[in-house]
Parts: sequence; structure tokens; C-alpha cells
Amino acid sequence: MVIENKIQIEELKKGNEFVYRRIYEMHYNELCAYIFSLSRNKQQAEDIVQNVMLNVWKNKEKLNINTSVKNYLYKSCYNELIDSYKKNKKELSYIERIKKETLDFFVEEDSNYIKNRIRLVNIEIEKLPPKCKEIFILNKIQGFKYREIAEQLDISIKTVETHMSKAMSRIKEGLNSI
Repeated sequence: MVIENKIQIEELKKGNEFVYRRIYEMHYNELCAYIFSLSRNKQQAEDIVQNVMLNVWKNKEKLNINTSVKNYLYKSCYNELIDSYKKNKKELSYIERIKKETLDFFVEEDSNYIKNRIRLVNIEIEKLPPKCKEIFILNKIQGFKYREIAEQLDISIKTVETHMSKAMSRIKEGLNSI
């Protein structure tokens, strides 16, 4: 088994697609089940496993696997889950703070002010450059993740992040100038 494992790793590093597909097919379902058992989120489990498998292929020449391929994949998926958890925790903390600030703010204001503020936000959204506006709407209104937007528009995730940052800044500036 050890020799077979070393051969798989060497073939993978050489770019052997057959070996990669075989590894993918052999481990995908069990990795999804493993991550699901930790996260209790089927979509997140599938996303994590797919990301890990994609990274294995993208970085095949640089792979440094000192254990079995199976152990390497389990450890990589676990690490990806932890990274995802940390990122989500930061985002949730920020969202909760904004929700609290917003609720505190809205409790003090009457409904006409709220309606006017929503109208002003919509005006600021309409002022955004076309690509920036499209990405903002896909994320904030339609609920797509950055990765999904990047795939759908055939752009990088960094480009999506840049457009979202620009959109949020412009909307905030527009509201502050009123």
C-alpha cells in the first residue's frame, strides 16, 4: 500500500489526470460525509471538499504529501473547514454588530425616515458603475457567494471583492453626504 501511495503521489505531481480522477472518485463522498459530520451543513461540506480537491490539482507540482493521500485529504479538508469557520465567525460578528447598530438606529426613527433612507440607498445603488452594481446586486440582493459570482461572471474572486468594497464605500459615502 505504501508503494502504491508513493506512485499515486508521483503520478499526480506529473499531472496524470487519470490518477487525479481516481483519487477524487475514491475519496469525495467519504470526505463530504466527514466534513458534514463536523459542520452539519451539506453545501458547506461539498464546497470544502471541492475546494480541497481543486487545490490539489492546481498545486499538484508543489504537493508535499508525507502521509497517505487519504490522510492528506482528510487533514486538508479539516483545515479548510477551520479556516472557513474562522472567516464566517468574523463575518457573523460584523453582521451582528451592524444589525444591532441598525436596529438601535431604526428604533429611534420613524417609518418615513426609514422609507426615505431605503430610497436613498437604492438611488446610490443605481449610481454604481454597471459591473460594480451587477456584482453588488448578485451578492446583497440575490444572495450569491463571491465564489459563485466569480464563476458566473468568469472573473476572479479578488475582482468580486474589489467591486464589493467599491460598492459599499460609494454607497456609504453617498449616504453620508446627504
